Amino acid sequence: MNLRKLIPLGILTVLCFCRQASSQVNGLQVAAGATAQVFGGKAPVVKVTDAEGNELASIPIEKDPGYFAYSKSANTLYVVHNQKKGEHFISAVNLTTSHVDKQIAVGAGEVVELLVSGDGRRVFAYTAAKVLVNGGTFFYLDGVPFYNRNRCLLPPYEPKITVIDTSSNEVVATYDWFDSFPASHEKNPIFANQLLAADKQGRLIIWSKVMGAKEVDEKLAVFSGSSSKPVAMADTRGYVTAAMFSQDEKLLFAAIKGDKKTEGSLAVLDVEKGTIVNHPLTDHPTRLFRLGSKQEPWILGSEEMQALSETGEPTGRRIPLNRSMRSGENGEASASALLEGLPGETLSLGNDYAAIQINNKHGGSEHKVALVDLKKLQVDAIIPTMSSGEIAGIRTGRFVAAFGLSMATGGAIIFTPNFIRNESLAARPDGRFLFALDVEGHVITVVDVRTATVERRIPVNGSVTKLQVSSDGKHLICYGKRVQQIDLETHSLEN
Repeated sequence: MNLRKLIPLGILTVLCFCRQASSQVNGLQVAAGATAQVFGGKAPVVKVTDAEGNELASIPIEKDPGYFAYSKSANTLYVVHNQKKGEHFISAVNLTTSHVDKQIAVGAGEVVELLVSGDGRRVFAYTAAKVLVNGGTFFYLDGVPFYNRNRCLLPPYEPKITVIDTSSNEVVATYDWFDSFPASHEKNPIFANQLLAADKQGRLIIWSKVMGAKEVDEKLAVFSGSSSKPVAMADTRGYVTAAMFSQDEKLLFAAIKGDKKTEGSLAVLDVEKGTIVNHPLTDHPTRLFRLGSKQEPWILGSEEMQALSETGEPTGRRIPLNRSMRSGENGEASASALLEGLPGETLSLGNDYAAIQINNKHGGSEHKVALVDLKKLQVDAIIPTMSSGEIAGIRTGRFVAAFGLSMATGGAIIFTPNFIRNESLAARPDGRFLFALDVEGHVITVVDVRTATVERRIPVNGSVTKLQVSSDGKHLICYGKRVQQIDLETHSLEN
């Protein structure tokens, strides 16, 4: 077949891969149990539906959406709009009046992310630049750039934080910490930044890395809102993979990936004093979360997870995930099961259990979840959420589509889909049942946690990409182009 005839097929294949992702942004729960979803396309709109799926409001917005965030105290949705020439603005969509209250300029850049303070009184808009790697497009992973010394800023935007008061939608501060780094004064420095957390007092914590020809700086910076410069800074000497406040919000726990294969640390930052204490780890930390009846802090690594105190010190209570621990070590029992994969999304199941999604080395899903007993400190069971036949069918279809794209472009575009997208996890409030969505299979697997068995599988709309339990604890909300609900008592699909 002539190459010119194949090119339209290649373009069509690209559109098939991209159409669903570009037309709608995942929704979230807002006031009074309602759901808000943001749609792009020719007529961008915010749609609000009640707990039964009835439409409450359809609010037009001016341009295609980017990131968005919700302030509960103001009942307002903040939607980023990407402009040409790097300029951006945010629409403050008032969900009480079903009206766009204000458009807020946030400056020049190519990437804008949002973070809301714990009390909902502040929205932080982070503006930065995309970069090139060896002449090609540079991709962001989990909102954080992957490091490569051969990249440069294009165009030369400096990172900036715009602080918005949600009660008035006025810009009350602009944070500029770039000049605080020695490396930033060198020619063409390379930088990366990550918004970590914002507490109820409006303090913002950021991790930054600035690389110059002579200097490399990696720091945690604390902004209080009273100054455009950091009120405290502390060296981390490593990449921060996750962060979480202590319950009193006086300390910030930051998981730091080390340079060696099995090395890392937990940095405990005193937010007021700006001092930092590092606890060495024997595993690369990836996540921080709270589990169980006491909402105990845990740190997750590729080989094990361990409990922390509220001062950030490892307690010695470990659960092996990918390597067997000697029986009786630190008074712990050996695990009855191992993940044989990388731990991903982690979810609390009632008082005594947790669920861990299992991924492969590429970050794709293994279509299995692990049930973890927090009292016995062991993995109780590994539950498949998709059959091997179903996985093979999806991979075959993706390979055929990718091969067609490569042939259509004469090999100019080579796309190898070596993994299937991750699931989304949710659980009933009492932790009795776990719900795992296979995004590619369009099926929700219902797992009985007590018996470690699959109760049923529920087919859902092909556009569903996210699960969330309703605020009243009675329904499982399935977000997609059309919102669907599952009754949490009967496990039946309602619409």
